[in-house]
Amino acid sequence: MNDPFSEQMRRVWAEIDLDAIARNLTTIARLVHPARVMAVVKADAYGHGAVAVARTAEAAGAAALGTSSVSEGLVLREGGVRLPIVVLGPARGEEEEALAADLALTVVDEEGLRAAAETAGRLRVVARVHIKVDTGMTRLGIEPQALPALLKRAGGWDHVRIEGVFTHLAAAESDLAFTREQVDRFRPAADLVQARFPHAVRHAAATAGLLTFPEARLEMVRVGLGLYGLYPSPDLRSAVILHPAMSLWSRVVQVHAVAAGVTVSYGRSHRAPAPTRIATVAVGYGDGYPRILSNRGRMLLGGRLVPVVGRVTMDYTMVDVGADGPAVAAGDVVQVFGPDLPVDDLAAWASTISYEIVCGIGPRVPRIYRAGERVVGLRDQRMAQGVAAPQVSPSAAREL
Repeated sequence: MNDPFSEQMRRVWAEIDLDAIARNLTTIARLVHPARVMAVVKADAYGHGAVAVARTAEAAGAAALGTSSVSEGLVLREGGVRLPIVVLGPARGEEEEALAADLALTVVDEEGLRAAAETAGRLRVVARVHIKVDTGMTRLGIEPQALPALLKRAGGWDHVRIEGVFTHLAAAESDLAFTREQVDRFRPAADLVQARFPHAVRHAAATAGLLTFPEARLEMVRVGLGLYGLYPSPDLRSAVILHPAMSLWSRVVQVHAVAAGVTVSYGRSHRAPAPTRIATVAVGYGDGYPRILSNRGRMLLGGRLVPVVGRVTMDYTMVDVGADGPAVAAGDVVQVFGPDLPVDDLAAWASTISYEIVCGIGPRVPRIYRAGERVVGLRDQRMAQGVAAPQVSPSAAREL
């Protein structure tokens, strides 16, 4: 019987270092103390796997978890996660499911507050609510001038508890002057909330803000990208030492010796300038390897950085391994990004950001979870789609 935890037969896989996630959270918690840490696990924990990351964050001392949607919060509850969960976007019709699962709601207007209150009254529960204030992101949130009326309404509903007030900083990694303007707009709004609801927690800073603007740490910070060991900007690397948690691996499927002039992949966008060897690697845009890396990406094979040639296809990408040099054969492991090839390099070649790369690793890529030197868990496509339950290695020293 095949060992489901073995990587030997996999075409492509992601490895997630749970110890790195725990270390990153602990490092940031020490940096921002006495502020507490909300671990943001939206978008399937930035592609790392929401339940595994949430359990790790819980064990490492996170005070709360943040999701983007109600459905993301429900996945965590179904996975046995008991930490407080804040849905950072409006529920919009999903209030009943959210409150039944004890998810805290974000309110951005009176309509959202009314829906939360009426649903809580019907269910005979108390809706935990965080009010989001728009201070310059111009995405979601109530305008500061509209806040007094909202708070007056909130005070009239017995089934609502204002648990927090927050904003989102638009350019904390690049524009400290505007960040200060946002924080200066937020403070009086937050003071209004705390005057009516003294136990409401203020939170404004995400990873960039907590690193660049200590005044924005307040009572809680929201750690997203930093939890996964990545930086919002290269300039912030000196602020704190973080450890990337995800690496992506694949294998050579076939090697072709080609003559000068031979073309590669769809559209014939690459023509070999001299005799060479072309290795086909089992990763493509169907797995989350961006098509824009056609003729511009790089991979690590046998310790060498080799160029992507031709167009990236759905399932495969070709690399030029040269006419000479070490032997390359089917089955050889390829580092797509990881300890020796940072995902930031991949993002730069793709003219994007690391967030998009890790979030884009698709559900058909198995996630192999490691703690120390051991594999402690696995999530494959069937599990991600709810067809089968996640598996945990029987030899794991601790639960995910």
